[in-house]
Amino acid sequence: VNLMCGLLWVVHMLACGWYIIAALHDHPEDTWVARRTLRLGDHGTLVEATHFDQWVHAMYFILTVFTTVGFGDISALTIGEIIYVCIIMAIGAVVHSVTVGEVIRLVTSNDRVQAEIGAKLDLVDAFAEHTTLDRESKREMQTWVRTSAKHWASRRFSK
Repeated sequence: VNLMCGLLWVVHMLACGWYIIAALHDHPEDTWVARRTLRLGDHGTLVEATHFDQWVHAMYFILTVFTTVGFGDISALTIGEIIYVCIIMAIGAVVHSVTVGEVIRLVTSNDRVQAEIGAKLDLVDAFAEHTTLDRESKREMQTWVRTSAKHWASRRFSK
């Protein structure tokens, strides 16, 4: 949840920056906002659209750059836009790295938890054999380890 909220915030901030690049340009008619034609509604270009529509189109562009899809329907032509898109691509590479790293961490932490539980169960088996523990007591200890060790191991490996 935190990763998704953080990603949405980063995309929102970059989309706002993408719009600001167009808004600060000396010739707004040369920017992506003026070049983006709309087929729906009463507006011919994005310049005439509502702020929400402009924000949605900016978010769409940033997401296409981040996901490396790049449909080509919005592109950078002015120097400011080109420089900003280069920065967005670099940030996108970092965001991809963080996202992939988080997925790998989740997968490997689950494997480590299972390995930790297996090690604890091996200790229970060795203890039961060494002390000639009865079958019911051994089963209860294994059940306790399975339920408790998941909590211990997930706290240990989630850091």
